[in-house]
Amino acid sequence: MTDPIIIAGAGIGGLTAALALLRHGVPVQIFEQAKSIGDVGAGVSLGATASRGLYSLGLKAALQAASDTPLASEARHYQTGEVLGGAFADRPGKVSDRDLLNQIHRADLFALLLDAVRAHAPGALHLDHCFEHTAQDDTGVEVRFANGRSVKGAALVACDGIRSRTRDQLFGVQEPRFAGRMVYRFLVPIDAARPYLSNPGTISYVAPDRSLLRYAVRHGSVINCVAFVRSDQPSPESWTERVGTEELLAIFAGWHPDVLGLAAAAPVAGTAKWPLFDRDPLPVWTDRRITLLGDAAHPMLPFLGMGAAMAIEDGVVLGRAFAQSASVLEALALYERARVPRATDMLLASREQAEIFAEGPDSTRRLATTHADRMRYDPATVSL
Repeated sequence: MTDPIIIAGAGIGGLTAALALLRHGVPVQIFEQAKSIGDVGAGVSLGATASRGLYSLGLKAALQAASDTPLASEARHYQTGEVLGGAFADRPGKVSDRDLLNQIHRADLFALLLDAVRAHAPGALHLDHCFEHTAQDDTGVEVRFANGRSVKGAALVACDGIRSRTRDQLFGVQEPRFAGRMVYRFLVPIDAARPYLSNPGTISYVAPDRSLLRYAVRHGSVINCVAFVRSDQPSPESWTERVGTEELLAIFAGWHPDVLGLAAAAPVAGTAKWPLFDRDPLPVWTDRRITLLGDAAHPMLPFLGMGAAMAIEDGVVLGRAFAQSASVLEALALYERARVPRATDMLLASREQAEIFAEGPDSTRRLATTHADRMRYDPATVSL
């Protein structure tokens, strides 16, 4: 193949796909709408399926060096702190499980993926390119950007998020579904957080219609906190709407002292809120030489912690599909067949999990390890 695969979007999914393709000898060009690369975002927890995928791309050492690994993972009562259940609390000898859990700042994950891509293709990333339109014929695709530039390639992989313009063009415009919940995220420096870490490890405090998850990133120097709160009305759809201390404390009124302490210590500059959206599953992602990946294909709620993981899985499988196929059309068809059932299952399971958590502590006590089989998935070895 001489013409490159065009990747629209340089998020976690786009960069993973680019790296997977490059490692199989497939040239890529990546176009990102942002004008600059910065230290943005907060923590992301990568479970076993994501870690297996990234390890298969040669990133095990870099990922583990940049990540924190939880010593315990527990759900606790929002008022008393009573343990409701846990992944490691009752299995302290299961070291192999912990080896596949990587808690990392999103910007650090982005940086190591970008470094790996640039090691293969130094000039592959192009900033300030907002997707506008694409067309295709029997020989390739042409993509036009809002800045006036047009590029040609062998195929287009759209990694342009939940409001994907490529998805709209292929399958019609449809608004995302508001999930009736707001996300609050804040980062607390460890010196301010330390008095409120009476329970070590990764902790999820669970209440009816709301919960708070907290874990360490950047080698314990920062505590990442994310809360999910039932809401009838979404606020403006922005990842950067700031939240004052009074609003956070009101959300957690009557909660465990550790939660209240973390909320009080949250710097406003590192605190944001946004509404949660997803979409109904798509039965088809691909139109000949154009396909979707990550949130463009299957935006899902975060209650299984699998949003980034699913994009990583997509990218790894996409690379393998090209390695096993004789043509672009065959590769994209193979990728779609391999990924649509998995993504549909996880999207619907994430919705179900949201309702279970919304019931509060009693439902968490009843919650069995119903997702264990799903977490055994390995994008690097699964049959395509």
